[in-house]
Amino acid sequence: MKKPLLACLAAVVTVTVAAGGYLSFRDVTAPPPRPVRAVTAPYGPMEARAAAGDADDVFHGTVVRGSGRRTIAEIPSRLYAVRVGRVFKGRLGGTVTLTQPAAEPALEPGGTYVFTTTSWHNADDEHGLLPGTRPFPAPDLSAPVGGAGVPAGLTVAAYWRDAVAGRSTAARAPGS
Repeated sequence: MKKPLLACLAAVVTVTVAAGGYLSFRDVTAPPPRPVRAVTAPYGPMEARAAAGDADDVFHGTVVRGSGRRTIAEIPSRLYAVRVGRVFKGRLGGTVTLTQPAAEPALEPGGTYVFTTTSWHNADDEHGLLPGTRPFPAPDLSAPVGGAGVPAGLTVAAYWRDAVAGRSTAARAPGS
């Protein structure tokens, strides 16, 4: 009785070791996955339309540097110098000062985003992130956007152009 049990146990151990060895070998020798350049929308098209509608300015920009901290209306905030690139809404240009609540994740110098902002209407022409929004990571405006309700192949630029215009992205064909 012991011999069949030991033989069965030895077979199970052999199969387990062989399967583990094969899976390890396959993972080590398989070519690495190719990178995907899609940008995942941090919020859906309807939320982008609402944010674009409420914002004074919607633009693609590059964070040049952090430029300090201060408290605005009892909210600790970070200040950033942001170089304005493509403007989807408003008339911004050059480099603007952007404020962001300190509780939000910090922006990285060199990072490129689409920002939805409101003007502080002060002498320094400062802009704050629209409350309840976050910068939309966008290293490449021609990259496709992925996410719920976003048609395949829609670019970051088209996504924001449609959001500002109040159009539904779901009804559009890619590239239109």
